[in-house]
Amino acid sequence: MIPLTSYHLAILGGLNRTGKHVYAGTVSDATKARRRAANRAARVARRASR
Repeated sequence: MIPLTSYHLAILGGLNRTGKHVYAGTVSDATKARRRAANRAARVARRASR
């Protein structure tokens, strides 16, 4: 694990101070699978269009 720098701590502190829910595993597995499939297809399409 890399040591935390003042920059890392500032980012973490800022995220904690906002009081907003950033991400806590709220996306369903089906949604993640659908997004990953779309990303995979987009990568293949970009690779093919080079």
